[in-house]
Amino acid sequence: MKRMLTLVMVLLSSTCFAVLPNPHIYEWGKLTAPENYHFSASQKLEIYWEKLKSTSASPQAIVMINGGPGMPHDSFHQATANGGYLKDWFYALRTDFDIYYFDQRGTGESSALSYDILERRNFKMYGTENICRDIEELRKNVIKKDKIAVLGESYGGMVALSYAIMYPDRVSKLVIHDSSPSNEYFTHMHKNFSEMLAVLDSKLPGVKENMITSIQKFDNNEVTNAYNIDISGRDFLSLILNYTYSLRGQIIIAYMAQDIATTGRSDILDALLGSIIGREGDESFKSLPPTILLVQTSEMLDEKAVASVQAGADYQPWNYDWLKNNVHQPRREFREYLRLNEFKGYNVISQLSKITAPTLVLVGETDFICPPAYAQTIKNNIGSHCRLVTIQNAAHSGFIEQGEFVVGKIRNFLTGYWPGYDYREKGLAEFSSRNVSREEAIEIWLEGAKRLAISGF
Repeated sequence: MKRMLTLVMVLLSSTCFAVLPNPHIYEWGKLTAPENYHFSASQKLEIYWEKLKSTSASPQAIVMINGGPGMPHDSFHQATANGGYLKDWFYALRTDFDIYYFDQRGTGESSALSYDILERRNFKMYGTENICRDIEELRKNVIKKDKIAVLGESYGGMVALSYAIMYPDRVSKLVIHDSSPSNEYFTHMHKNFSEMLAVLDSKLPGVKENMITSIQKFDNNEVTNAYNIDISGRDFLSLILNYTYSLRGQIIIAYMAQDIATTGRSDILDALLGSIIGREGDESFKSLPPTILLVQTSEMLDEKAVASVQAGADYQPWNYDWLKNNVHQPRREFREYLRLNEFKGYNVISQLSKITAPTLVLVGETDFICPPAYAQTIKNNIGSHCRLVTIQNAAHSGFIEQGEFVVGKIRNFLTGYWPGYDYREKGLAEFSSRNVSREEAIEIWLEGAKRLAISGF
């Protein structure tokens, strides 16, 4: 049983839900792009794109860049049970914009990059800069407009920042949602999670103490579960990561930790384990796509920065031991397997002043992945034409958690009506019901697997 649980925590992030667009309001197609833009005889790739058509007679265009890395654009869609679209999270922007989505190279409906064909591909070409070049090809050959608005969330925000630096004259307006200007989010992940748990504690008093007590109980074999699975404290820290993407998920963590700290067991944990057992062969538990590992090993895993982290203070409950063994080590093994000796760390802080487009930066108040301090760094370095909005009662997916409020802010910014009409943010009480059903616990965890590609630990 222990081996099964370990596999789940290493592989869980590849969940994706392919859905079909409605032909009445969508168009879609594939763009041909070179795998290597610096080599004229390069192999060709197909980049899948979709357009959610505007209701305006003379629409502007916005390109949406999803998180990941290595994930398709499906997180921008709300899927129905039968595989169709319910409504896009950014549907309200249709009044003024054609909304373009695309699957980043090697993902989704774009030309696939699998372990079977890695050696026949120039896998060093599947990083942030070439995704930016693909967006520029999309602008020139599909959108056919001189300027586009660009929205990026999470890793997509990192791509959006890079695109706005590489092609400043092509960006009309820029929106960055829950993102980072450097790879520090990856090398300092244990620090960010531990410090943001303290921030969450100000909203949910006792959660940090209960988490630390729970980890101690796991390590002392004082926690039981319905399936008699041996779980260490380090395992538990990885298992619950998919709950950190949303405030509701963080509240579920708080309830789970409270139960474990006081009674040594949790119905929520049992529900989660019950949903995993027997599903190792499902789509949800396939191995991490190579595109995730390629970007994370070649742009995010900065060994010099890791060394400074190791030499510095440790953090609790997510500590350096967890970071080293559950996050970094699988990436090191992948790098050794492919002999990836070149490293170009992602860090655009010094180049942010090159961004000339009006910019809106949004960040969730309790974002564990890309904490609010990163958003402040982006704002400070872009300059006076950048606005920052901190989203109350939201974590790493404000456009879902506080959808009307966030999309309203974005629409006001894009259309020039600032502050314009604002929806209210949901209050804490609307998220914090103590009743957590088995179905909700599993649904939020699986949604986290889809949303947080970085959580494939």
